[in-house]
Amino acid sequence: MDEREKELVQKALSGESTAFEELVLPYRQSLFHLAYRMTGNMEEAMDIAQETLLRCYRYLNRVDPDRNFRNWLFQIAANLARDWHRNRKLEINLENGWQKNGWGGSNSDSGEIPEIASGQLSAETSSDIQLDINACLGKLSPKERQVFVLRDLEGLSIKETAAVLKTSSISVRVNLSSARRKIREFISGQTATRRPGGKNEM
Repeated sequence: MDEREKELVQKALSGESTAFEELVLPYRQSLFHLAYRMTGNMEEAMDIAQETLLRCYRYLNRVDPDRNFRNWLFQIAANLARDWHRNRKLEINLENGWQKNGWGGSNSDSGEIPEIASGQLSAETSSDIQLDINACLGKLSPKERQVFVLRDLEGLSIKETAAVLKTSSISVRVNLSSARRKIREFISGQTATRRPGGKNEM
């Protein structure tokens, strides 16, 4: 944490609300981007970003002045995103159980919203490579997704990523390698379909 951030933290803790706003303002956008990439859901990303700031304010007295403030915020957001994935998995399992037992009604697609969908919604406004990444993020496991977003998209080091996710550097490297492999395979497959004779005409 730099000296200006330390000063703002102390002012915020003493009751100056404007100091807190100034402290978190540079990170609002990156928090939303982080949450969106981790969940693939815009509404959830907005909620996670907002809840991250609320928890930051609530637990500001616990922040370590020798720690990178952005990484501390990212850790809160990553924990919230992890909870979202866990709850989402539970909802899907319960939903599948209802449908399997004939309790889900006649609409077999109800509630099944793949994470990739929100990335596809921006197809007309994003570049092909950005679309490829957004689409592939939805195909990664939650751990692979978190590691890839923090390390390769947000630029954290292996050590920083491990600290944010409260895991080992080895675990980060394993999941990062797996995520990169899947993304390479996905993009290679997409590229193949765009070659002459394989590209879908618009």
